[in-house]
Amino acid sequence: MDKKKIQAGFKPQARILELLGDQLIRNHWIALFELVKNAFDADAPEVTVRFLNIEDPDNASLEIHDSGEGMDLDTILHVWLEPASDHKAVKRSKGERTTKFNRLPVGEKGVGRFAVQKLGNRITLITRRKNEPEYKVTINWDILKKYRYLSEVPLEVISREPKIFKGEKTGTLIRIKDIRQRWKRGDIRRLHRSVNAMVSPYKSDDPFVVNFELKPDPGDWLAGMFSPEKAEQYILFYFDFLLDDDGFQWEYRYTPFPGLQADFRHEIKPRKIKRENDPTCEFFSMMPPTSGGSWARRKKRSEAVSLEKLGIGPILGQLVVFDLDRELKARYMPDSSALAKFLKQQGGMRVYRDGMRVYDYGEPGNDWLALDARRVQTPTRRLSNNLFLGEIHLDLASSSKLIEKTNREGFVEDQTYEEFRYAVTCALTTFEAERQKDKRIIRDCFKLTKEERKSHFQGPEEAIDRLRKKVLQEGLTDTLGSYVDRVEKTYIEARDTLMTAVGAGMGLAMVFHELERGIRGLHDALAQNKPVEELQSMSENLVNLFKGAAFLIKQNKPESFKASTLVNHALFATISRFEYHKIELVNGFDNLPEKDFTVKGARRMLMAALTNIIDNAIHWIKISRTGGDNKTCIWIGPSHDLEGPSILVADSGPGFQDLPEEIIRPFFTRKEEGMGLGLYYADMAMKANKGRLAFPENNDVDIPKRCIGAVVAMVFPGGKK
Repeated sequence: MDKKKIQAGFKPQARILELLGDQLIRNHWIALFELVKNAFDADAPEVTVRFLNIEDPDNASLEIHDSGEGMDLDTILHVWLEPASDHKAVKRSKGERTTKFNRLPVGEKGVGRFAVQKLGNRITLITRRKNEPEYKVTINWDILKKYRYLSEVPLEVISREPKIFKGEKTGTLIRIKDIRQRWKRGDIRRLHRSVNAMVSPYKSDDPFVVNFELKPDPGDWLAGMFSPEKAEQYILFYFDFLLDDDGFQWEYRYTPFPGLQADFRHEIKPRKIKRENDPTCEFFSMMPPTSGGSWARRKKRSEAVSLEKLGIGPILGQLVVFDLDRELKARYMPDSSALAKFLKQQGGMRVYRDGMRVYDYGEPGNDWLALDARRVQTPTRRLSNNLFLGEIHLDLASSSKLIEKTNREGFVEDQTYEEFRYAVTCALTTFEAERQKDKRIIRDCFKLTKEERKSHFQGPEEAIDRLRKKVLQEGLTDTLGSYVDRVEKTYIEARDTLMTAVGAGMGLAMVFHELERGIRGLHDALAQNKPVEELQSMSENLVNLFKGAAFLIKQNKPESFKASTLVNHALFATISRFEYHKIELVNGFDNLPEKDFTVKGARRMLMAALTNIIDNAIHWIKISRTGGDNKTCIWIGPSHDLEGPSILVADSGPGFQDLPEEIIRPFFTRKEEGMGLGLYYADMAMKANKGRLAFPENNDVDIPKRCIGAVVAMVFPGGKK
């Protein structure tokens, strides 16, 4: 049989419009949003979404009415009636902006207008452009489906004298009848919130407004809605940030309730902090974690990263954050249940481009930043979607590689999108660290009585000392003095034993927390004049708790050794990390042998502490270093500038962003993957060996000039040279 060539072509069936509208668009407010976006692209200053006769299904209708530039006949025939028209995409690629408000088109697929089928079966389009007649097009989707091919569908475009857009008016009106959904009160209220969120209220350089009308309003369906304005009185934390190729700048504000400040006037105070260029942002130095991979195993970026080259552009973020802890709700938030319900529906991080929302980020069920999953691991530190209202603003022109899905459910999840998510997550880590400081004070205020707040224990050692004084004041030394001695003795044994375990981790912090809580309970019992038998029983329980802990690990007995020996052992365990991260190590003990001194203590415990300090320095140098920066170093050497001989660890990193009392608290960290136990461990280890962990200023000690970052000192008592 002879080979023949047969000419063929695609013939789109009429049902393709049903697939583009009803089946591609997931829900009704996204369908409505597509029509609102068209009004934005038409250079309209405002658009009105209007429901008419909503309780009468036979006569109900929906109108989307804008005052934009409208359409002429050519646009109707060759753009509006052409599925997948590239009209807007071409304009965007050429950078063509609208004449009045200088907008780039936010639409680009050419299918959004067919979302009207999701809303109703009969659609009427009425439109007028300047110096043009008014045009009217009517589409009945039920009739359209009777035809096999699109080319067979009979459509009429009627040209007429203006009836809607009279005089100099221009714009477009889409009227939808034979509504496909029975809208109930709850649906309308949710839609009202969704419509209000289509345009950011904070984007002030574009006047575009979305209005919502319900005529008539059956039974005040929109009355009493909890709004962002009502929520403002309950905001505790604010965070604004800008992430661009110049770095990471942010501002944090803590605004406690007036009643909270009045009740705890010595402890609760407003706080504001601002950073023009924060070098600790991990986005610029570390790659995003691989899919399903660990944050701790991220790779170093091989070259400087640019948000512009990535096709993301500058990222502007704004957060207002609430606190729904039980004590705060009960005392200061009369509308807490309404607020919680509001945040459940509206909370989360929304995304806007040129002020127009990108759905469906920030909608219930879309945890696109995995915030709730992160919070499960460390609930007291992390942010969850139902605690904040957040916005991310992108510039449409410079975020061209973030491509919206055809079904209007966010961006295509490619490498550019992963970099975008990663950048936002890194920024939120900074907010979480700042908020943790103020949250801790709030929690402490509600945990402690008024008397305890005046003399709050600063660690187990002070707690035991206060307990001993209380026993003396109450004249109970004969009956309880021996128990206090045993509590102190078993605490020291348990502390020293547990501190030798480098991997004690979270269990270590929890044990010491339980100890302090037990001592506080005994202190309270004394103040309340509890029977002596009960006090003795509580004391015995404390003793037994730490006797058991002492058996966990074999005791690491104190010994005498040179500080240089301790440093050499620690460096032996970490030298490969210096080489891998290309950080210059300077051992000050090699150059200053005359300043070496003798240390007496638990060698393994102190080496673990020093290793934690070195690890911290390596991490922050790695994070803050930009591509090609070979001037990084860590200096470890002796010092006699403080009250006792010291081992100093000084680095060329960004330095500490927080006060020493915050840095050594358990679980406080600015690392995305960190547990916040390294410096806490080091501090406890130094206390266990009768020394202390100090954080001197760079000018207070003799260190190399290029060590402009953090300085940590392990200060020992009475060491000998």
